[in-house]
Amino acid sequence: MLSRFTVGNFLSFNKPQSFSMLASPIQKHKQRLFEADDVKLLKFSSIYGANAAGKSNLIRAMAFARDIIMHGSAESPDTLFYKLDPKANRLPSYFEFEICIGGKLYSYGFEIIIAEREITEEWLILLGSSKNQELFTRNSTTGRYTYDPTLLSRNEDVAHFKIYINDLKHVTNKLFLQDIVTNKEAIYEGNEKLAILKQVHHWFEALDISFPDSLVSGYSCFSTTSTDEILSAIKTFATGISHVEAKKVSKEKALEDAPSDFKKRIDRSLVELLNQNQPVTGSSGIRITCNGRLYLVHMNGKEPEFNEITFEHNKLKNVSFSMDEESDGTQRLFDMLTVLLCTKTQAVFIIDEIDRSLHPQMTVHFIRNFLALAKKKQIQLVITTHESHLLDLSILRQDEIWFVEKNALGASQLIPFDRFKERFDKKVQKAYLDGRYGGVPLFDSFFFPSGFVDDDDNEREDLS
Repeated sequence: MLSRFTVGNFLSFNKPQSFSMLASPIQKHKQRLFEADDVKLLKFSSIYGANAAGKSNLIRAMAFARDIIMHGSAESPDTLFYKLDPKANRLPSYFEFEICIGGKLYSYGFEIIIAEREITEEWLILLGSSKNQELFTRNSTTGRYTYDPTLLSRNEDVAHFKIYINDLKHVTNKLFLQDIVTNKEAIYEGNEKLAILKQVHHWFEALDISFPDSLVSGYSCFSTTSTDEILSAIKTFATGISHVEAKKVSKEKALEDAPSDFKKRIDRSLVELLNQNQPVTGSSGIRITCNGRLYLVHMNGKEPEFNEITFEHNKLKNVSFSMDEESDGTQRLFDMLTVLLCTKTQAVFIIDEIDRSLHPQMTVHFIRNFLALAKKKQIQLVITTHESHLLDLSILRQDEIWFVEKNALGASQLIPFDRFKERFDKKVQKAYLDGRYGGVPLFDSFFFPSGFVDDDDNEREDLS
């Protein structure tokens, strides 16, 4: 479960800004809170803001950090720092996740000079109510590298661990966490406490982040044999779909016209999928959209099994439609069904622009459905949205709403709604659209082409 995420010097974020899933003391809807280590965590959060305010950049920051953690080094463009500060390209960018594993809170994070792809700091800390415990830290600037010796049970492993750390002093473009988890398997034998490193790494491996244009994403809980359950979920959204079919196809057939870079992404995702299924449980997979067709992929032993998903509609029985023949809204809905069908004991989903191509009532219906499920499941959902119909305190808690807006210098800032201390019966939607909380665009003029003259004063709108 996610407790907090902090980012600094990345895209539109300058100074570190924190997004929190920690619950405030309010009592409303408390039955859908998650309690761990003397803290209460939210299972849902919505992030609002004007276009270009930085909502999506917050999600991109999470995805950027996750990709580095998964692959060990930065593969994204080296220009993702905060460009409005001329010194930012020489300064480290900051990424920190506070996460809950096994009922305990941990802080894992790192700093990286993106332009140089140089990792300057990295840490994993067990957070306590009175005292924190450093499990490992590295600082390439000061040369300080530490670890908690109680993680290791055997003296010979202490020596090996020191060697791993010394080797890292000469490698500044890789994360210690990724290296120790993927390349040093022998060190874990007989060292049960060291397993926390694997557990932290797996938390990021399972983190599901979806963008509107995602071609590859996790589906975590979709089983390609459970088309009846998928259909049941789809029917609650009144799409007109009456049948869902899963047809096995070869990997070569599914990807025959895909670009080489896309195929490499798929191969990398399949390796991650295989690692997630050790031992193989069949409970995890990926969703792939390729050339307008939807494929759900799971591991059959050590081999990927591809299934194309097609649909039939009420009035056209025995006529199948591929995903690209469905509406944009139906295609978007499949990003969301992942959440409702999840069978994992714990899961964290991040969906950017959840309302893209959706009717307002469909978005609200989905969130209501999720919140009902969240009462009984250890699952979190974070969304960015413009959908003001969700700003209803009979649906959401005050601490489940955030706003993003830019300051005078053009840097994104995160603002929690509960800072405004509104009553539970406040009509939040209207106040938001009126600009009370920020996070909405402000207009002061129309554009007219050169030489255009508007002679009808009666049709002019007052924008003041």
